[in-house]
Amino acid sequence: MNFKIRLLFMALLCLICAESLKANNPLLVIPFGYDYVNMGRHEIHFPVFGVGYLTDEKDKSFTDIEKRFLILALYRPFFFKEEPLLNEPKNYHQIDALFDVQMLRHQYLLIFKASSDQPITGGLSTFQAGLGWGYELVRKENFSFILGGALGVSDFGINTPSGKIVPVLPLPLIRLKANTNTFYSSFDFLTGPAFSCTILPKKKIRLTSEVRMDYYRSMNDIISEFTTWYRPFGVEESLGDFAGVGVGFKNDSVNTFISNDKVSFEVQQSSLFAVFDLSILKIEYGKIIKSRFLIDEETTGKQGKGYYVSIQGVIPLK
Repeated sequence: MNFKIRLLFMALLCLICAESLKANNPLLVIPFGYDYVNMGRHEIHFPVFGVGYLTDEKDKSFTDIEKRFLILALYRPFFFKEEPLLNEPKNYHQIDALFDVQMLRHQYLLIFKASSDQPITGGLSTFQAGLGWGYELVRKENFSFILGGALGVSDFGINTPSGKIVPVLPLPLIRLKANTNTFYSSFDFLTGPAFSCTILPKKKIRLTSEVRMDYYRSMNDIISEFTTWYRPFGVEESLGDFAGVGVGFKNDSVNTFISNDKVSFEVQQSSLFAVFDLSILKIEYGKIIKSRFLIDEETTGKQGKGYYVSIQGVIPLK
């Protein structure tokens, strides 16, 4: 299962929006955005829009959170100006949904992702779903540890001796969070490890990092983003973390499925970027250092250098 970092990014953007505006519980938001990627003769367009519902956790310790809601649904079609490879489709559709709710010590999680030229209707390989429950074994003011289990539904590449696909797989659910004046970090494991950390979260200059791994084929499978931020307004000031600028490095990928050929299709890229953040609006420009296409996990061509432009935002509806 490959649950895109884009989904988590938009969720975090929603949380930032709620904190910036000092919203009352709960908050309804409309995420939107548009990405343009240029890799030589290949041009890719990524519009995105959706809806989210969340609670404000600003300045709350883990022991003070009785009900926590993060519900998010995104639709993200993407299309190539020209066929990416010989006889491959130019248009794809990506659907992401996240239901992440904590009631006292009980954690409920529902994740759904579809990505293909024919999402859902193209078969098990075109979507993944996970339903999980966990219990907060450790609940302290600055530390939380949740352990549980989940069931995943997809084509995991596991077959019975008769050749039938095994569509349901039990999975562990692990979530750790730590929050101090020096750092804020979280670690999640469902189908793979995902780690995020902010160093000096209350300072004007801070470092953020996100690292995730869905596959284990090579170093290119490490999806990561490292950013150095400058926030001119400190968290103690009236404007809080309203604005910021940053520079960083990322290794990202887009994974989808081609229904007719029954093969996976992946675009990977590594880039240096600069970002301007107004909490409810984020503008990013990146210089692509290298990029590649993969068909069924095999590299079919290195596309070389290029650039991308990304605009992401949320509209808060109280």
